[in-house]
Amino acid sequence: MNLLPILLFAALLVYLLSLAILSSKWKWRRAKNERIQGGVDYPVTLLVPFRNEKKNLPGLLRNLAGLSYPNLQIILIDDHSEDGGGDQVEAWILAENKHNFKLISGQGQGKKAAIEQGVVMANANIILTTDADCTLSADWVQNMLRAFDDPSVQMVAGPVMTKGGDGTFDHFQQIDWASILLMTNFFFSIKKPVMCSAANMGYRKEAFYHIKGYQGNHGNPSGDDSYLLEKIYQRFGHQAIRYLASSNVLVKTHPVGSISGFLEQRSRWASKWNKHQFWQNAGGAVLSAFLSLASICSILLLLTGPIGVAMFAVYWFLKLLFEYFVLRKVLNTYEIPLSVGNLFLASVLHPIYVILVAFRSFLVKSRWKGRK
Repeated sequence: MNLLPILLFAALLVYLLSLAILSSKWKWRRAKNERIQGGVDYPVTLLVPFRNEKKNLPGLLRNLAGLSYPNLQIILIDDHSEDGGGDQVEAWILAENKHNFKLISGQGQGKKAAIEQGVVMANANIILTTDADCTLSADWVQNMLRAFDDPSVQMVAGPVMTKGGDGTFDHFQQIDWASILLMTNFFFSIKKPVMCSAANMGYRKEAFYHIKGYQGNHGNPSGDDSYLLEKIYQRFGHQAIRYLASSNVLVKTHPVGSISGFLEQRSRWASKWNKHQFWQNAGGAVLSAFLSLASICSILLLLTGPIGVAMFAVYWFLKLLFEYFVLRKVLNTYEIPLSVGNLFLASVLHPIYVILVAFRSFLVKSRWKGRK
């Protein structure tokens, strides 16, 4: 047991140093009341694939109708919905007489096939994507397009955050998303991007065709965003990809309603850890699992007497202190408050959640919208 405190505090030191490094690359990016310039003349196509999203479609359609960009084509791709969602969208388009909206039925299986079909149908060279359970600000399109004023930029990604709620589980998900955004921003800032979200993404149609879309990745049912990021990075280099962390491009999504659904979603994401081209993906996953295991094992310090109890208290005090200041920095960017109580609960539960997701990603077949 004498070796345990040394190993735990070595792991703590690595964790705190990692948080400090990740935080150093995060800058305050709150939206400013400024005139939007550049990009407003580009024809743009927004792709929204959906499957079994009937409960979210009314809100989605109202939100998309409220986008203020004048030269926008919106294509909704029905990925073989089994809940009548496609009929609902078609009826709404006819009733509202929305000429810039188009509904198509997916010909292939899966989200990647749906997006590829949408790209073919797009009448614009600039393509943006989002998901059916998301909410966009009225000027989201204009703000995403600014980066494309640089002709060398082929792809743009932005932040995603769950909508606020009063429940502890809702706050836990926002804190978890803050850690994801922190890591995403860091790797973009060092020109080694490893992840992004198709809920808030855009690219040039020519670039999509140049890398042959998802060719080579159709065997993996998820990962339409990160695999595309890797291919564009490999073909065009880091200077062709931008990450916009400002609050004026934030996309909000619904929090997962249940713990089992949340673990299912995160396990699906985690199952891709060893399928990427870049070592950073696997390295980050392994390091996260190791540090989470160290936090769980820190409870063994309580069995080593008064000194062990004191070391346990120091371990968790430093962990909570660093997490509070680092994650609050991210959440403040999007005007999301962080209470000490919510952070404490998230900090205690997060290591357990990481290990559960890691085991689940290996042992349990993931499902998405009724598909394995």
